[in-house]
Amino acid sequence: MRLFITTTFFITFCFFMYMAHFQPVHAFVKLIAVGKRLELKNNARSVNISYTFRNPKRFLEQSIDFDVDVQREIRDMKLSLAYYSVSRNNGTQTALLKRYVDLCFFLRNPSSDRLVNRVYQLVKAHGTMPTKCPFGPGCFYMRDMKPSEIPIPLFLPEAEFVLELIYRSEVRSEPLVEFRFYGKLVRMVKNLLPKFGELNEH
Repeated sequence: MRLFITTTFFITFCFFMYMAHFQPVHAFVKLIAVGKRLELKNNARSVNISYTFRNPKRFLEQSIDFDVDVQREIRDMKLSLAYYSVSRNNGTQTALLKRYVDLCFFLRNPSSDRLVNRVYQLVKAHGTMPTKCPFGPGCFYMRDMKPSEIPIPLFLPEAEFVLELIYRSEVRSEPLVEFRFYGKLVRMVKNLLPKFGELNEH
């Protein structure tokens, strides 16, 4: 009887190990952005932006609110996006991703950029955003946007980061908004680590 139980356990164990080996990694692993601080500059003649960054102990519950007051009609807007990984030793910033997006073209053709569209749809689900160009004057907002909900490619390193977004009006060739989000990426294994969605600072 003991031999039968031992053999059954061994076969069951091997089966689960086999299944775990062939399961897609993305089904269990997720990168979470944990924010530390925000920097925001805006051209008050064109756009006024205010924000609230909630930073509770449970980093999965971090959230951001934005209120955007567009002062004039904007016919053309470009986005310069950059993602920097920050070295722990000397704080050196290494650009891992740089992207330039014609936002008016994107609004006309949302399927043209799958990654931007995923983030745009997520933002729209939390508030109101422009849907076409030109837009403004007018007010837009975003409520309870959680950094932990933003899709992050698994190839990015688990490290400190800076996400930089610069919006420009090509007509006037000037920055309308400069946004920088400082934080770090945490790799989570679903239902395992971190156990309670809390982060210990080191």
